[in-house]
Amino acid sequence: YEQFQPENYQLEIKIDESAMRFSGTVTIRGKKVGRPSQRLTFHANGLKVTTGKVTFHDKKGDKALSLARINLQKSLHEVRLHTEDMVYPGNYTVEMSFEAPITDGMTGIYPCYFKDGKAEKKLFATQFESHHAREAFPCIDEPEAKATFDLSLVTQPGIETLGNMPIAEQSKTKNGLRTTFETSPKMSSYLLAFVVGDIHKKSTKTKSGVEVNTWATIAQPAESLDFALDVAKRCIEYFEDYFGVPYPLPKADHIALPDFSSGAMENWGLITYRERVLLDYPGETSQSTREYIALVVAHETSHQWFGNLVTMRWWDDLWLNESFANMMEYQAVDSMFPEWQVWNTAIASEGLSAFRRDAIAGVQPVHVDVHHPDEISTLFDPSIVYAKGGRLLYMLKNYIGDDAFRDGLAAYFTKHAYGNTAGDDLWAALGAASGKDIGAFMTPWLSRPGFPVVRVEQDKTSVQLVQEQFMDDRTKADPERLWPVPLFANNPAPELLANREVAFDVVGDIPLLVNTGGRGHYIVDYRSAVTKDYIEAALRKLSLPEPDRLMLLNASAMLARAGYQSYADTLDLLSAYEVESSEPVWDIIGLVASEVRRFVELDDSLEKPIKTMTRNLISAQYGRLGWEANTSEPAADTKLRSLVIGLGIYSEHKEILGTARGMFEELVVDKQPLPADLRHLVMSVPVKEGDAAAVQYLLDLHDSTHNSDLKGDIADALTATRDPKLAKKLLGRLKDSKLVKPQDVDKWLVYLLRNRYTKATAWEWMVDEWSWLQKTFENDKSYDYLPRYAASVVNTAAYEQQYHDLFESKLNQPMLKRNIQIGFEEISSRRAWLDRDLKAVQAFFK
Repeated sequence: YEQFQPENYQLEIKIDESAMRFSGTVTIRGKKVGRPSQRLTFHANGLKVTTGKVTFHDKKGDKALSLARINLQKSLHEVRLHTEDMVYPGNYTVEMSFEAPITDGMTGIYPCYFKDGKAEKKLFATQFESHHAREAFPCIDEPEAKATFDLSLVTQPGIETLGNMPIAEQSKTKNGLRTTFETSPKMSSYLLAFVVGDIHKKSTKTKSGVEVNTWATIAQPAESLDFALDVAKRCIEYFEDYFGVPYPLPKADHIALPDFSSGAMENWGLITYRERVLLDYPGETSQSTREYIALVVAHETSHQWFGNLVTMRWWDDLWLNESFANMMEYQAVDSMFPEWQVWNTAIASEGLSAFRRDAIAGVQPVHVDVHHPDEISTLFDPSIVYAKGGRLLYMLKNYIGDDAFRDGLAAYFTKHAYGNTAGDDLWAALGAASGKDIGAFMTPWLSRPGFPVVRVEQDKTSVQLVQEQFMDDRTKADPERLWPVPLFANNPAPELLANREVAFDVVGDIPLLVNTGGRGHYIVDYRSAVTKDYIEAALRKLSLPEPDRLMLLNASAMLARAGYQSYADTLDLLSAYEVESSEPVWDIIGLVASEVRRFVELDDSLEKPIKTMTRNLISAQYGRLGWEANTSEPAADTKLRSLVIGLGIYSEHKEILGTARGMFEELVVDKQPLPADLRHLVMSVPVKEGDAAAVQYLLDLHDSTHNSDLKGDIADALTATRDPKLAKKLLGRLKDSKLVKPQDVDKWLVYLLRNRYTKATAWEWMVDEWSWLQKTFENDKSYDYLPRYAASVVNTAAYEQQYHDLFESKLNQPMLKRNIQIGFEEISSRRAWLDRDLKAVQAFFK
C-alpha cells in the first residue's frame, strides 16, 4: 500500500470443478506512490501469474510500459512486474492473468464436501481473512488498501452463485455461466467473498428494505434456516437504530458451510458460518446452541459497521474489530431476548476465560504489534482480543454511560465511513461525547497485558483500597503497574482508583463492595472479617445480584491459585452456594468443582470425597429441576438442568445414572428422541460404562446424520469413554475427512486429552501424528491452539516434561511460539498451586 494504492479491481475467476483448478484475470486501477522504480509489486501466494500488462495514464493519454519479466517471490507472497521503463508516481492500470489449483486447506478458494442422500457433492467457498485474498488473485492484500470490486465468476450452470453484492447480470458462456455482481463499496481485500454450489435459502426484508437471506446446502432442511433468519433481520434493525447509521449494502446473506475453519466470518454482505453456528433444527437444537447462534449472528452483523464500513489500518488494531463485535453481540441479543439474561452469561463465559488467560505471564495485550504475516493468526486469541477486549469496552460503556457511548459511535461511523482508523480515532469520538479523556483511561488497559486485584480493608470508620497486578505466579507481577480502576461501588466512594491506594471514611450501614455488577476487568480481595461475614450471609440469602455472586466465587478461586489464600478456603465458600439457582453462577460453581479434580492426579484417594461433595452440591437444584423441562420455565433453568445432570453423572449419582440409561434404551429401541439439552449427557453414560453396542450405535449415527449439532453431541459423548482402546479407535478416525471433518479434529483431540482415562493415549497420538497435524493445519487458526490445549491438561511433573519434550523444538515456528511460551508459564504456575495446596485440600476432605 505504501507503493501502490488500488482504487478498483475488475476481477473474473473461472472455477473448473472437474480439474479442481481456477483461473482468472484481474485489472487493478490505482495510484503508484513513493519513489520511482522499475517494478510494481503485488501480493500473490500459490498463484501462477501467466501474463502482465502495465498502462500509465496522464493528461497526454495512455502509455503501455514494456514488461521485462514477471518474478514470483514465493517466500514473500509477492509477484513483481519488472518494467523496462521507470514507473513514476501517478495513475496506472495493471492487468494480470493467473491460475492455481483448488486445495482442501480452508483458506483462499476451497471446496466444501457434503452428501445429498447418497450423492457426494461439493461447493466452493472463500476465506480471505487475514491475508488469504492473495491466494485467489494478485492484489494489495492489506486492510488499509481499500478499493471497489467488480467481480465476475464463470461456473457450471444450474447452481447458485453468491457474492458480496447482488447479481447485476448473468449470461451463458461456451461451457458454463458468467455471473457479474454489482460494484462493491470501497472495502478491504480480506472482506471479498463468494460461494458457488447447490444451496437453498430463506428470505425476508428489514423495515428499511434490506434483503436478508439465510442459506445452506440442499442436504439441510429449509426450516433449519428460520431462527437465524429472524435474528439476522432483527440485528440489522437494532444496529441501524443503535449506531444511527443505515446498513451500507442492499442485501445481507448468511450461509452455513459444511467445511469452515473459524466459527464465522464477516465478509461484507456475505457472512459465512460453520453449520453448527447457523442452523437451528426445530425441536433438535439445545438452548445453549440457539443462544450461541444468536450471539454469533449478532457478532458478525455488527462487523458490517465496525470492521467493514470502518476498518483498522493494520492488524495490530484487530482488537478494534473483534473486541467491539464481542461486546455488541451481547448488546443486540439482550435487546431481542431479554429473558436470556445474556450479560450474565457474558461474565460467566467471556469474563472467566479472559481472567484466567490474562493472569498468565507472557500473554499478549489486547493491542499488539504485528511484524510478520504468520503472527496475524496468533492475534486471534479468543480470551484476549475477543473476551478481554469486549469486557474492557463494556467497562468503558458503564464508565461513561450508554448515551455518551452511542453518541460517540454515531459520530465515529459518520466521520470514518469507508475509511481506516486506529484506536485513537475511537477514543476521540467517545471523548467528545462524554467529556472524559478516554485515551488516558483505556491505554493502560489495552497496551499491556494483565489486570489488577483490588484489596479492600474496612474497619468501623475507614476503608482502604490498594491495587496491584494480579498474576497466577505472583513473582512475575510488576510492582509498578497501575490502572485507572473504576470502582462501581455500592456505597459512596471515589469514581476511580487511579493511584496505588486510597483511604476514605465509611459511609452507609453495610460494608463497601466494589466492582458491583461485574462491570470492571479486575477482581477484589476482601480482607476484613466483617465484610467476609456479610458476603457469606448475603450469598446464602441470594440477596446480592447474580454478577456479584459469580464474581465473588471466581475471585476466591483465582486468589487461591495465586497463593493469596488456600483452595480449601474456596471450597469452604462453595458451601454458601448450595441454595444458588442462577445458571451463570452455576457456571463458576461447576468450574470450581471441576478444577478441584486436578488434585486427583496427585492423590487419587481424593476422587471419592470430591464426588460426594459434588452430589451434595447439586442436591437442591436437581430436586427442583429434575429431568422434565417445564414448557414455561426460563431458558436459564433449561441450561442449568444440563449442568446439574452433568455434575450428577460425574459424581455417580445413582438416580441420574439410572434415568440416563433408561432414556438411552428408549432412544435405541423405541426411537424416542432425547431432549436436545440433555442429549450429549444421556449418550455419555453407556459410553462411560463400556457398552460396545451403544458405542457402535453412536458411531453409525454420527456418520449418517446431517445435523451438525447432533454430531457435536455425539463427539462429546464418545470422548467421555474410559477405554483407551476406544480412544485409540476414535483418534484413528481423525485422519479420515469423510468421518471427521478437518475443522472438528481439534475438538475430538482436546476432549480426549482432558479425559484423564484417555489422556495418555491422546497425548501419544498427538506426538506421533504431529507432522500430519502440522501439514494439515499450519495455515489454520486451530494450529496455534494445539500447544494451548496441551498445556491446559498438564497437572504433574511427568506431563510437564512431556510438554517440554514436544514443544521446545517448535519455538522457531512464529505461529506457535507465543502459545508454547505461555504454556510453559501456565504449567509452572499451576503445578506450584497444586503442590502448595494439596495438603490443605486433603485436610478439607478428611
